[in-house]
Amino acid sequence: MTKGLLFDCDNTVANWAFDLFKLPKTKIDRALGVVDQEGKIIGAFLFQSWNGFNVELSYYGQNALTPGIIRCIAKFAVVALNVTRLTVHTSKRNRKLMHVFHRLGFRLEGTQRVFYGRRDCARNTAVRFVMFRDRLEQLALIPPQVEEKIC
Repeated sequence: MTKGLLFDCDNTVANWAFDLFKLPKTKIDRALGVVDQEGKIIGAFLFQSWNGFNVELSYYGQNALTPGIIRCIAKFAVVALNVTRLTVHTSKRNRKLMHVFHRLGFRLEGTQRVFYGRRDCARNTAVRFVMFRDRLEQLALIPPQVEEKIC
């Protein structure tokens, strides 16, 4: 099945995710939809908390990710948002997704307790992963830029 990305329909895509997954409506910076052959939304990427350097990415949907879509998301983060890091979270119990993040090039940054609920327990603990710009550029097939080292 062929899939594609839906751009410039931020509110439509975000509302699809909020409604289908029963999420509280929060502020988003950008949203990209994953669509099937008929143009129906089957997944959503929500970019939130963008501060000029970092953006947090959330994905909602199932069986909608392809290498091409992941490449486009990386390119969008670099070109449209000009980020130096992309942050994702998942439940501490979701070992399968943590493995996928690691395979894509995300690096473990830490855990955040009481992230998904009010009690301090494993079910409510998030694991935070980050991908830096050099890896985003590799995924997006963007040639690396020569920059002056400041650090």
